[in-house]
Amino acid sequence: MSTHYHDLFPELQARLNDFVCETPQDTEQFFGLPHPYVATEKNGAQLYAHTFFTNLGLLRLKQIDLARFGVENLVSLLPKLGYVPASNRKDMSDHSHLPFLPWMVRDIYRATGDKEWLRRVLPEVIHEYQYWTDENHRSPSGLYRFGTGQSSPDQAIHLAMHESLWVDSPRFRRSSEIDPIDLNALLYRNALLIHDLQKEADGHGDPVWLNRAEKLKQSIEKCWNEEEGLYLDHNYGEKSHSPIKSLAGFMPLFVEMIDADRAERLVQNISRFVHPGGLACTDQDYGFPACTWNYPLGYAPLVYLILKGMMDYDFLEDAADIGNSWLDMVAEIYSKTGEVWEWYNVTNRSIDTPAGIKNQPVWGWTAGPFIAIADELGLV
Repeated sequence: MSTHYHDLFPELQARLNDFVCETPQDTEQFFGLPHPYVATEKNGAQLYAHTFFTNLGLLRLKQIDLARFGVENLVSLLPKLGYVPASNRKDMSDHSHLPFLPWMVRDIYRATGDKEWLRRVLPEVIHEYQYWTDENHRSPSGLYRFGTGQSSPDQAIHLAMHESLWVDSPRFRRSSEIDPIDLNALLYRNALLIHDLQKEADGHGDPVWLNRAEKLKQSIEKCWNEEEGLYLDHNYGEKSHSPIKSLAGFMPLFVEMIDADRAERLVQNISRFVHPGGLACTDQDYGFPACTWNYPLGYAPLVYLILKGMMDYDFLEDAADIGNSWLDMVAEIYSKTGEVWEWYNVTNRSIDTPAGIKNQPVWGWTAGPFIAIADELGLV
């Protein structure tokens, strides 16, 4: 096993300062936030989902206050808007992101043991869950969806892409009537996390959360395709599976929703996405020009989610093989460019992207998962 991954941590920590921003008051462009935060780009905004993956690295670098500040910033916006917005940038505040708030709160609590803090933020975690499972987000199938309340299918598709993070993804190009597997799997585990956080805060958890999780778990079976051995997005209008095979279908592995036999089927089929630089977002190019979240591109957060799920189910050797390929590619490109990047072409281990797709240096999206994967694989 290589040791150069850990050697990169001090450099990544030093580069972190370039991305720490403050927006203490509302401006024409931004909502004000009470604390400093790690932006997606220099002098940029705080993004919701970006904060979860950033914190994976911050907590391992012992930057606990900065990680906590990111969570408190998000919570501060929830009462103002009724949900956690995708960003404090006002033109991105009309929608949310995949709901990772319970995970972030759990991680901060584990790092600090601060029950008073947990009791203070837990009502907002519950508020957010209610937002994601309200009537507007409930599809006719009993599952939950993105892109609600829009006046046209095109608007619904646009919003679904932005809420899911899979912007310009082939997953949502064909239909607005999609039950996304990743959202529903995450909501399953979020219900269990809320129950566990209640036990930590008050000594007992409301069993309603266990019932919600079990009911959702049963409904998610609509997304399982036995022939493919994969979870696929469910089209509730056509009552069929989406033809797009993507890494989103491995979220049930990350949330530990499935039994050992189903996990083995999934891991057997991860080979469809494996390349010399790790994992591609989809198993093939689905033919949309300038389309991110598509073959041959790989995205650090997805690599983390899948490898963490594989490790939790004890597929350690498979996870190590994929993880080392990805870590080695990121480290090699860092040595050449001095940057970690938003996108990697995992087929040729480069930062080359298809025409029309912007690639840029980042911190949290990639550095956070890099540090966490190296740590999880025991390469520190």
